[in-house]
Amino acid sequence: MNSTYTIYHKSLKKVLQLALPIIAGQLGQVLMGFFDTIQIGGMGAVYIAASGFANTVYWLTNLLGLGILFAVSPLVSEAFGEKKEWKAIGVLRSALKISLLVSLVLFAIMLLAINYIELFRQTEQINELSIRYLNIVNYSTIFILLFTTGKQFLDGMGRTIPGMLITLAGLALNVFLNWALIYGHAGFPAMGIEGAALATGIARIAMAVAILVYIWRDQQTITLRKLFGQHSEAQKSYILPILKIGIPSGLQFFMEVAAFSSGQIMSGWLGEKYLAAHQIAINLASVTFMVLMGFAAAGTIMTGYAFGARDRTGIRIAGNTVFLITLLVEIIFAGLFFSCHQFFPALYTADAEVIRLASSLLIFAAFFQISDGLQAAAAGALRGMQDVRIPVLIAFVSYWLVMIPGSYWLAFKLNLGINGLWIGFIGGLSVAAMLLLIRFYRKVKTIEFTEL
Repeated sequence: MNSTYTIYHKSLKKVLQLALPIIAGQLGQVLMGFFDTIQIGGMGAVYIAASGFANTVYWLTNLLGLGILFAVSPLVSEAFGEKKEWKAIGVLRSALKISLLVSLVLFAIMLLAINYIELFRQTEQINELSIRYLNIVNYSTIFILLFTTGKQFLDGMGRTIPGMLITLAGLALNVFLNWALIYGHAGFPAMGIEGAALATGIARIAMAVAILVYIWRDQQTITLRKLFGQHSEAQKSYILPILKIGIPSGLQFFMEVAAFSSGQIMSGWLGEKYLAAHQIAINLASVTFMVLMGFAAAGTIMTGYAFGARDRTGIRIAGNTVFLITLLVEIIFAGLFFSCHQFFPALYTADAEVIRLASSLLIFAAFFQISDGLQAAAAGALRGMQDVRIPVLIAFVSYWLVMIPGSYWLAFKLNLGINGLWIGFIGGLSVAAMLLLIRFYRKVKTIEFTEL
C-alpha cells in the first residue's frame, strides 16, 4: 500500500512539474484569443462575432499543421527514455523542414477559403470583416508553426518553462498591440479589426524568433548537436516518423475542431446575436480547456518517456495519474461555470441579449468540461505511446457521426436552437472520452515496443 502510494505520489509530482508550465503557456496562447475578443468587443457585438468566425475559419484549416507538429514531443521524450538523447536534434531538424513546407500549403488553403468565404453562409458584414482579418493573419502561419516546433522540442525534453515564459511575453505584447492598433493609442493609427490581426501576427513573429534563438544558444542543445554530429546516423531523416504520428494526430485535432467550428458556423445561421453569444461561451470554455490540455501534454511526455524506456507499468501509472487530476480539475471548472455563468459574459459586452444567451450556454459548457478533459487526456496518453490511428477513427465517429449530425438535428429539426447545438457537443465529447479511455487501457496491455 505504501509502495503504491509512493509511486503515485512521485507520478503526481512529475505531472505537476511538467504540466503547470505547459498550462501557463497554453493559457497564454488561448488568452490571446480571449483578450482579442474582449478588446475588439468595444466596437460592438458584430465585431465579436466576426473575429470569432474569422478565427474559426483560420484554425479550421491551420490546426492540421499544428497537430502534425505535436508528434515532436513524444518522439523527443522517447529518445530521452531510450537514453539516446542525441536523436532529439534529428527530430527537431526534420520538424523545422516540415514546418516550412506545411506553412506554404496552409497559406494557399487559407487564400482559397477567403475567396470562397460566402460558402459558410454568414451575413455580408461578418464576411467582409472576417476577410479583412484573415488577409493579414494568414501571413503569420509560418511563425506559429515554427514556435510550436521549438516549444514541442523543449517540452519533449521535459523543459517546459522556456516555452511558457515566451508565450506569456507574447501575450503581453499582443495585448499592448491590440490596445494600440485597434483603437489608435500611443500614436498608432486606429485600424479596427485589421489592428487585432496585425497585433496577433507581430506577437507570433516575436515568439518564433525568441524560441528558436533560445534553442540555438541553449547549452544542453549545443551538447546534443555535437553528439548528433558525431553519430553515424547524423544524416538520418526523421520526417517519416514525425508524419507517421503527426498526420493522424493532426487529423484527430482537425476533426474535433472542425466539429466545434461547424457548431459555430451553424450558430451564425440563427443570427449575429447567437453567433456572438456562442463565441463568448466557446472562448471561455477554451480557456479552461487549455488547462486540461496542459495535463494532457504532460501525459504525452510521461507516457512517451516510459514508452522509450519499455516500461509498461510506468505508462499505466502516468495515464492513471493524469486522468485522475484531470477529472478533479474538470469538476472545479464545472462549478465555476455554474456559479459565474452570468458574470463572465458581461466581461465581453454590454449587449443584454448577447449576455443572456451566452449565460445559458455556459451551463452546457459546465457539463461538457468533464468529457472534454478526459478525451484530451486519453488522446495525449495514447500519443505518447505513438498510438494514433485508432484514435483518428474514434474522433471521426465521435465528432462527425455523433456530434455534428446530433447538433444539427437537435438545433434545427427539433427546434432547440443554439441549446441543441451544445447538447450535441456534450454527446460527441462523451462518446470520445469513453472510447479513448477504453483504447488506452487495452493498448497498455497489448503494446509492442519499437525503435524510433
